[in-house]
Amino acid sequence: MKPWALFSHSVGMLTRNFGDMLRVFLVPTLLIVVVCGVFLKVTGLLDVLQLGVMTPLQEDSGLGGPLFIVAILSLLIGMWSVVAWHRFVLLEELPQGWVPQLRTDRVMAYFGRSLQIALVLFCMMLPVLLVILFLTMALSGAGSATLHLINLPIAIFITYLVLRLSVILPAAALGKDMGLRDAWNSTANSFGDLLGLAAIMVAAQYAGQFIAESLDGSSLVAIGVSFFVSAALALLNISLLTTLYGHYVEGRPV
Repeated sequence: MKPWALFSHSVGMLTRNFGDMLRVFLVPTLLIVVVCGVFLKVTGLLDVLQLGVMTPLQEDSGLGGPLFIVAILSLLIGMWSVVAWHRFVLLEELPQGWVPQLRTDRVMAYFGRSLQIALVLFCMMLPVLLVILFLTMALSGAGSATLHLINLPIAIFITYLVLRLSVILPAAALGKDMGLRDAWNSTANSFGDLLGLAAIMVAAQYAGQFIAESLDGSSLVAIGVSFFVSAALALLNISLLTTLYGHYVEGRPV
């Protein structure tokens, strides 16, 4: 079963290279935690979270700009390690020490390609999102189970589109000239395989959300578990993109 083979290969890639994975991701991840922790401490939001009170930011709080900067900075730090991981797996560029090599040009290329994918997906999915909004409003009294049944196939389809387009991201990490059309064509004969893989990924996402939401405890504990689950899913997604590029673009077996 090809979808499961792609999924298990991606998981195995992480487990077989666990030590190298730590060398690539640990320091950037800790740096993201420090950046977010400093932001929460300086703004006083950390005390609010410790009280177990989750409230949305007020429009006049003045935190919107700093929050945006922290989010972009955290994203770029994360992409630093992601680029290093793609290069480690696909180019056998071994990590030296505990700080992965920073390739600023590749990180910015990765960031630009990510924005490009997000914009294209938004344009492609805008009509679908409008239908979802209409159905959600029309079925607001039907219960959460009905809404989940509607959202599930849509989530799988969106994930399928992301998988088809996102092979340009490892290409950007490697410095290869690949556009969205090239990415789409490289996975042209894989509809069933990637749709099945998308279903597996959505199931994993739902399982992660269930674990995080079912936790009883303080807000800080819940945030810690949510961060761990999100990090595990993010690593899996990164490994999947590496697998897809290696298999569909470079012709590697799984």
